[in-house]
Amino acid sequence: MSSIDLVILGIVLEKPQSAYDIQKDVEYHHFSRWTKISVPSIYRKVLQMSEKGYLQSDIVKGGKFADKAIYSITDKGRVYFKELMAYYAAGPVPLLFDFNVVISNLNKMDKAEAMELVSALRQSIQSSAELNEGYAQEFADIPLVGRTIFEQQQLLYNALLEWLNHFEGQFLQE
Repeated sequence: MSSIDLVILGIVLEKPQSAYDIQKDVEYHHFSRWTKISVPSIYRKVLQMSEKGYLQSDIVKGGKFADKAIYSITDKGRVYFKELMAYYAAGPVPLLFDFNVVISNLNKMDKAEAMELVSALRQSIQSSAELNEGYAQEFADIPLVGRTIFEQQQLLYNALLEWLNHFEGQFLQE
């Protein structure tokens, strides 16, 4: 089971489209900010899902351009979509932050250097929060299910900043 599959099926469920258009949809919705998905992997996944019978393709004459395959979801794909939705809704929620590796090694550094890294981390989280807020304003007209992810991200950034302040106080006392 793959979250990439879920993203692709959800996009194609909304409307049939080419692999290129799916890639553009992923970019437009900024899915790579929220889940492990890379735009180059989409075309390969679309072909795999088509081979498995989750998607079907229809060749559309391109006129001046080359013919292209338009993918739509099959009944088997709809079943798989619902299985993926249930799987990810009921599964554990991993919170993987690359900066935790830095945090776990701060005690191996000079305290002043460690505090510079904590400060850089704080600035990085604040910058990410500001970027997220900008996206939320830029895409304020998207459906609720998209807008709420911006809200969720903002809450997480605020919680991380609160946690970092608490950690910093403890680290300085150690």
